[in-house]
Amino acid sequence: MERNWIISSDSHLLEPEDLFEKALGARHGDLVPRYVDEHLGNRAKHYFTGLEYICVDEIVEGDEMSEDAAALQRELIDASSDSAKRVECLDKDGVWAEVLNSTWMLYTMRAKNDALVQDCCQVYNDWVHELASHDRQRLKVTAMIHMADVGWAIGELERVAKLGHCGVLINCDARPEWTPYRDARYDPFWARLEEMGMPLMLHIITGNVQDPYTLFGEEERKRIVRLTLDIFAEGPTALANEFMFGGVMDRFPNLKLVLGEYEVSWLPNFVFRMHQFKNDLGPSMHYEPLQHEIDWYFDRIWHGFVDDPHVRMATEVVGDKKIMWGSDFPHARCTYPNSQQVVEDTLGGIGAQAKANMSFYNAAELYGIDGLPERRAIAAE
Repeated sequence: MERNWIISSDSHLLEPEDLFEKALGARHGDLVPRYVDEHLGNRAKHYFTGLEYICVDEIVEGDEMSEDAAALQRELIDASSDSAKRVECLDKDGVWAEVLNSTWMLYTMRAKNDALVQDCCQVYNDWVHELASHDRQRLKVTAMIHMADVGWAIGELERVAKLGHCGVLINCDARPEWTPYRDARYDPFWARLEEMGMPLMLHIITGNVQDPYTLFGEEERKRIVRLTLDIFAEGPTALANEFMFGGVMDRFPNLKLVLGEYEVSWLPNFVFRMHQFKNDLGPSMHYEPLQHEIDWYFDRIWHGFVDDPHVRMATEVVGDKKIMWGSDFPHARCTYPNSQQVVEDTLGGIGAQAKANMSFYNAAELYGIDGLPERRAIAAE
């Protein structure tokens, strides 16, 4: 198999164990996100998110009881906070560059103390900026921005834009106690994002649906299947109700929206439902009509996938210019160190140009990844 450089549009980091405790412990005490050695009698490393607990072994790839799996897990963890090792992993995996998102901050976005979440966002945004300094061409980083206070969110957006972050992640849906994202109070934030041309990602875990990895005990874990399905529907539902039919995209037609880690095989049904609501269901309920055709909205939305085998179906409804592969490094579904094979398995039969778009050029263009190799072909060792 010929190897060409690929770009991951959605990879992750594991924040250092003491990142938030060291910076914010004096201010927030026991509320601070941190590692603990036990939870509910389970003696294993867990992460307290500021609201919930997660067993680290379940989140990071390589938790199977084997020597090879343990070695892989150590490699993933080491490369999550050591940027030199991270670039070594990129070379090993045939990945030219990657867009780096958080791990633990995704969960901390759900914490109830808004001041804590805001402080954690700033600490994380500074840390990840410094981490990427090893190789800013290949390590592109996004910022976390909590949306409880729109004025604060705009200030943090201005700050991270000056630092050079390539995009932002927000709570993937507004909290029940907040006004919904369609509300005009958020408009100054969308407007500034649009002016900057900075992509806005709605990523799983950051919203109101509890992540199933945070469930413990026999009774709680009976909800795992339900919550798994719910969490993968949360971002698309917010996209439709708030940004499309809620008028945000009409008011800000150049806003760039990204759905992170929802895969793409749901898109044919979703696009059908959007047409159905616009043309039939909406009018029957006297819902305010959209200003544009459904395809106009999807021309402004990007979708990330990891190993979805039904990418071809998705391209039939949104094309190949708005779909981007991502490795999900170092999480339980990550494709490392077999990303080249995964890309071949999922995109190999679609066509050379479409494959190149979805595994390389779309992410490079959206996130402003420059310094690309003169040739995509990777020299044989």
